[in-house]
Amino acid sequence: MKNIFLILSFLVCITSFAQNKKSFLRDGNELYTDSSYNDAEIQYRKSLEKDQDYFNASFNLADAVYKQERYEESSALFDALIDNAPTENDLAKVYHNLGNSLTQEQKLEEAIEAYKNALRINPNDAETRHNLALSKKQKQEQEQQQKEKKEENKEENKEENKEENKEENKNQEKDKEGKDKQEENKEEEKGNQPEDKKEEMSKEDAEKMLEAIQREEKELQEELQKKKVKGKRVKVLKDW
Repeated sequence: MKNIFLILSFLVCITSFAQNKKSFLRDGNELYTDSSYNDAEIQYRKSLEKDQDYFNASFNLADAVYKQERYEESSALFDALIDNAPTENDLAKVYHNLGNSLTQEQKLEEAIEAYKNALRINPNDAETRHNLALSKKQKQEQEQQQKEKKEENKEENKEENKEENKEENKNQEKDKEGKDKQEENKEEEKGNQPEDKKEEMSKEDAEKMLEAIQREEKELQEELQKKKVKGKRVKVLKDW
């Protein structure tokens, strides 16, 4: 009797636990329908506190986050469900919603791949086909815009380079003019250099030369005078 009571209590606890997680899910769904996405998120999280592997609560939580435009977070939540989907139909839904979230992030290439995965599982899903075609079109437009932007940047760079070259040429011309001017000034300075120093030097040299000549002349006179004295005949008395 005691064992039967324990088994019944255990079954009641399991039933109560299951009802709790489902009741939170139902409450969350009602709030989601009323567009109260933040409140719905809270209920789904409470449901997951009861059972963290509860797929329906996880899927609806990702939807509620997506509706709040937290796309990066919703993409991560949908991506985490890929390996936990209980059925192929659920997996197709995960891929479809993941594609929607990635599209909002402008990750169009990844979104296209997600839609393709959904269609591989459920080829007859018209909504997924529509979203796939739309994301492909957006990707083409994005690539075209990037191409045009690249061309614009190239043209802008060309114009900037032209202006830089013009400015550089101007600076080079200015430098050349400045150098030419400096050379002209040097030549003018050479041509206009006063000759006072040269004249002074010439006078000094002339004076030195004159002094040297005068010394030489003096020495010559002295030499000649000596020769005259030496060659002068001395008169002697003849003894005859």
